[in-house]
Amino acid sequence: MSKKPLLDNPTLKKFLPKTRRRQAALAAALAAALLLPWACSGGSKNPKPAGGGRVVVQELPLPPLSEQTQGSSYWQDEEVRAGDTLELILARLGIEAGSIRDLMAQSPVDLKSLKLHSGQIVSVRADAEQHVTDVQFFNDDDNGERNLVALERVNGRWQHHTAAADTETLPSLRSAVITTSAAGALARAGVPVEVRISLKEIFSGKVNLDELKEGDSVRVLYESLYFRGQEIATGNILAAEITAGGQTYYGYYFEQGESREGSREGNYYDENGQPLKEGFAGLPIEHYTRISSPYGIRIHPVLHTVRMHTGIDYAAPTGTRILAPSDGVVNFRGTKGGYGYAVMIDHGNGLETLYGHMSAFVEGVNVGTHVRAGQVIGLVGSTGRSTGPHLHYEVRINGQHVNPASVALPVPKLTPVNIGSLQNYRAKIDTLMSAVRGLPGIVSQKD
Repeated sequence: MSKKPLLDNPTLKKFLPKTRRRQAALAAALAAALLLPWACSGGSKNPKPAGGGRVVVQELPLPPLSEQTQGSSYWQDEEVRAGDTLELILARLGIEAGSIRDLMAQSPVDLKSLKLHSGQIVSVRADAEQHVTDVQFFNDDDNGERNLVALERVNGRWQHHTAAADTETLPSLRSAVITTSAAGALARAGVPVEVRISLKEIFSGKVNLDELKEGDSVRVLYESLYFRGQEIATGNILAAEITAGGQTYYGYYFEQGESREGSREGNYYDENGQPLKEGFAGLPIEHYTRISSPYGIRIHPVLHTVRMHTGIDYAAPTGTRILAPSDGVVNFRGTKGGYGYAVMIDHGNGLETLYGHMSAFVEGVNVGTHVRAGQVIGLVGSTGRSTGPHLHYEVRINGQHVNPASVALPVPKLTPVNIGSLQNYRAKIDTLMSAVRGLPGIVSQKD
């Protein structure tokens, strides 16, 4: 197999050798589906083949079936609901009560003060007696970062998972045909809640996902982070297709290359290179040196810990002016945990933005103040848990963190050269997406 990437877009280069295997697997599945009716037509002892050929019937022995051993274990994934605690989640999964008490008492992490959020995934491994042996999830540190917590029971004691970070980022390709609602179909397909929310926002200028009808379809390709074989977090949506009323709408995450500040800039465009959504009119900062930490999944280069960064960090000198990128109403101003001095703005329709680590507030910008796009709302600093002056910029929709690129960053127009690159990118992505277009119902694909 060639190691040369299929796609020109840097976002996907690292995924593509596996993608070819996925296409082959899906093609094999389709072939098997086509052959199944013929293979199962054994009602006649002497079927007559077309073309006058001869049928040979051979009885094959059944393969030996291995019995489940007492020492077997299995993983379960559970989506966090509003008001959930880890104890409630474990009980809902059927974990033995004494095992739950043992974990809560012995854990090296204070599990009773966890900040779980709706929609996140908790992965649990239990043995045949429903005793929990492994637990892994992200813990929100109220600082714009979620840190992976991986616990395992070794020799009767609970400890942190001690092996090197066993992580892999892969593209997940999922498809759903609508029967009642898009939200229900995507949830049944296993599409994470943050992907569902982002998908709705990305396409809000083209089609309303809440209005999809029976027979409409959604296909989405997004980044998934796997730890010890379990999907524990998602990154960017890379491409998506929505078919509604016989018309198909396309969206592609396209990186234009290095900016003047040295960071990569990515936004969402249709098949012709036009922005899917205009986004906000301006950036949340007057000027900045570089993007010191983008949105998404990362592995600490020294500690080898897995983290999810829920915003974008703009490195800038202390005192740099922070700007409202769009009109809204201030709904928070004050000290907010690890964010330090912070301001939040309500832009309507469940959309909020957060600005953290400020050095100072601006007079006249208080809770209830109506602010206009471009208005100064604070100054860059390093308050809270911060290693240097920067602006931490977050976007939340109905309380769920989303990539600011999906809704709350300006979308630059593409140059003719970039449009050409996008067309090449689209052609190769479409080859991958076509593997699931003809399949009915729901498809979830991963290695």
